[in-house]
Amino acid sequence: MKKLLCVFFALLFLAGCAPKTPKAQRDIFAMDTLMSLQLWGEDADAAAEDVEAMLHHLEARWSVTREDSITAGLNRGIRPEMTPQELALLSEVEALYRRTGGAFNPYLGEVSRLWGFYDKNYRVPDAQECFLAIQAGMLDMGAALKGYAGDRAVEILEELDVERAILNLGGNIQTYGHKPGGEPWKIGIADPIRGGTLGVVAVEGTMSIVTSGSYQRYFEQDGVRYHHIMDGATGAPADSGLVSVTVISRSGLTADALSTALFVMGLEEAAAFWRQSEDFEAVFVLADGTVYATAGANLSGCAYQEISS
Repeated sequence: MKKLLCVFFALLFLAGCAPKTPKAQRDIFAMDTLMSLQLWGEDADAAAEDVEAMLHHLEARWSVTREDSITAGLNRGIRPEMTPQELALLSEVEALYRRTGGAFNPYLGEVSRLWGFYDKNYRVPDAQECFLAIQAGMLDMGAALKGYAGDRAVEILEELDVERAILNLGGNIQTYGHKPGGEPWKIGIADPIRGGTLGVVAVEGTMSIVTSGSYQRYFEQDGVRYHHIMDGATGAPADSGLVSVTVISRSGLTADALSTALFVMGLEEAAAFWRQSEDFEAVFVLADGTVYATAGANLSGCAYQEISS
C-alpha cells in the first residue's frame, strides 16, 4: 500500500519534459490514489479509456475492503470464481512470496488492519496481538496490484497504435516505448529525508520504476513514527535501517513486490538478493541519508555508493 498522493509526482515523478504534447492525457482516481496517464499515438484516446477501465476493474476484483471482491472471498475461506488470468496473478504473487523468503508478504492484511492503516484509527498493538494477526493470513494485494496494473497497461498499449506512454499509477511509474531521438526516460526519485528530488534514474523503453518508503504513509505516537511497511516476522513496521527503496524492472509486478521486500530485508540482505537475481536494479536510501545503488541502476544527480556483483 502506498500513501494517497495530493500531487502526481510526490513519490516518483518525471524528470524533464516528455516528447511533444501527449495525444491523450487523463487523470484518474483509482486504487485509493491519484493516477495520471500520458500517451502518444493514433489510438492514444482509446488506449487511455481501456487502461482506465482496467484499473477500475482490478480495484473492484482485488479490493481488501469490498465485500464482493476476490480478496474478501478468499479471506472468508470462500474460493470465488476466477479467470485464468486472475489465478495466474495469485500464482505469481505466491512465487514472489517464496522467492523473497516472506520479505514480500501478501498475507499481512490483518496486521495492517490491526495497526489502523485501513480506517486510519491508528494504534500500537502489543506483541501478542501482532502474532495473532500474522497467523490470520489475511490476503492484501496492495503491495503488488499497482505494479501488476502497469504490466496489464503495457499489454493494452501493445495491442493498439500507441507509440509511447508514461503512466503514473499512484507513484508507480510505467514507461512504454521510446522517446524521439532514442533518449532515455528520466525519472526523478523523491528525497525521503529532505524532500525534493534525490536523483534521477534513466531507463530505456518499457520499464517499471517503483519506490517503497517509510515516509509515504505513517502515524506518530509518543514521539515515535510508525510506517505502513510491515515485517511478516514481527507484525510491526519493518525496522531495517532503510527509509526508501526504488526498484527498476521490466515487470511492474516484480518491481512493486520487490520494493517492499528489499525494504524489509535491509541493505545487506537486499544487496545479496540482487546479486543472486537478474531481473531488477535498485536504489537504497538509509536513515542517515546515505545512498546506495546497484551497478545497473543508471542513477545520476546525487552522490552514492555502488553495489557491484
